[in-house]
Amino acid sequence: MDPSKSPDMKAMAGYFDGALLHPLSTKYRLQTAMLNFLQPEWGALMKKQITVVGNGFASMFFIGYFLAIPAFPIISYLFRRIYSRYDITVIGNGKFIYFPAIPEFLTKKRNKADVTIDIRPFLRRRNIRFIEGAVIDIQDGGRTVITHDGEYRNDYLFIGIGPSYRKDDISGTGDYTYSPCYGPDDMDGFVKKLESLSSGVIYVGYKINRRDGFVAGRPGPMYECACLLDYALRERGVRNNFEIHFFSPDRSPGEKGAITDRLRERGIILDDGYEPVEFLDGGMADKDGTFRKADLVLYSPEITGPSLVQKSCLPMSIGGHIDVDKYGQVKGLPHVFAAGDCANHENPPPWVPHQAHMAQLRASAAAKNMKEILNGKISTNLYRQELSCILDMKNDAMWLHRSEDGRPPFRNVFPRRSKNLIFVKEAFERIFLFYLRYL
Repeated sequence: MDPSKSPDMKAMAGYFDGALLHPLSTKYRLQTAMLNFLQPEWGALMKKQITVVGNGFASMFFIGYFLAIPAFPIISYLFRRIYSRYDITVIGNGKFIYFPAIPEFLTKKRNKADVTIDIRPFLRRRNIRFIEGAVIDIQDGGRTVITHDGEYRNDYLFIGIGPSYRKDDISGTGDYTYSPCYGPDDMDGFVKKLESLSSGVIYVGYKINRRDGFVAGRPGPMYECACLLDYALRERGVRNNFEIHFFSPDRSPGEKGAITDRLRERGIILDDGYEPVEFLDGGMADKDGTFRKADLVLYSPEITGPSLVQKSCLPMSIGGHIDVDKYGQVKGLPHVFAAGDCANHENPPPWVPHQAHMAQLRASAAAKNMKEILNGKISTNLYRQELSCILDMKNDAMWLHRSEDGRPPFRNVFPRRSKNLIFVKEAFERIFLFYLRYL
């Protein structure tokens, strides 16, 4: 905006007599603060423009680590309205989904309203501008973000959008399967159809994209769904009328371990190594043409990067993710960072997953590194490679954990297997959702 065309700016210019002020002087800071307060869009021209793409776990964690948690939200909002070093814009759909709780739809303990939060109040409390829209392209080395409604420039960019699921990998995936990974509506569809059945055959499974050397898939939620499905059917008193099969081409026949033991204890049939060539109405087709009956299929396909990566200026990994380094920086693009399911890992251990906890660790490093660059330094913050999640089976629970440094979760304060872990998992959920709603 041209200050000469604004009465407020003319008045301010007259007040300060057009003096050339030192950036660290009290008078300069007062001028900047007053300009920002009276005319935010003019004040923004003097600040670094930071754009955050997406409003899922990675983006929310990034904002949380980049900006201090406000002890007094209203006071914090007013302060950032008067003075802020950055002009931050978030582009997304405005709805945060707490995906780890979606398997609980099977037990009726959670529903869509419970796991969905409007994040616009969260952003307003931090004086962050929100633009509703879907990003369709990123160009100019990351400096231009393009949506259906316009283009937005930035000085620094953080990308935290979700992945794409390879529904075309197995024909019929999109038409004849459901998945908790697609969101609340898809899981609601599965539960509704399940309730209409008094008997039948149900298949639960997953497939992993390992092209980038890590677990780009959703095995954890699918194991949880299989166990909760067993529990829900027992609660209805119809478990003996159903066959539950668990399948995955990424499980070896005869595989052993704690998770396998939990599945066997529940009478779940293990089809380890199995992959259909096609999902059909009422079942699946095998490689030899054999038809397998399936009244319901709950399946999570391979994960890859978002579709915009292929046509944008972003570098793409072998597995289709945004190619980032160990600091969370997008390779070859200055001032561009990415974390979460959209990005790969640099030289990862083969067990590293796509999950909310890893999004947290990666977003934390990206936020710290962006701040270092903003302060004229270089990135120094790495993130820990870690798998950590609680498998809720309703009548039992396990803490699945592995880290590159061998460190246990919370110094082994909690047991690795106990029904009480369900309360720990619920506490994590309540704390995070309280943070988004009220802090």
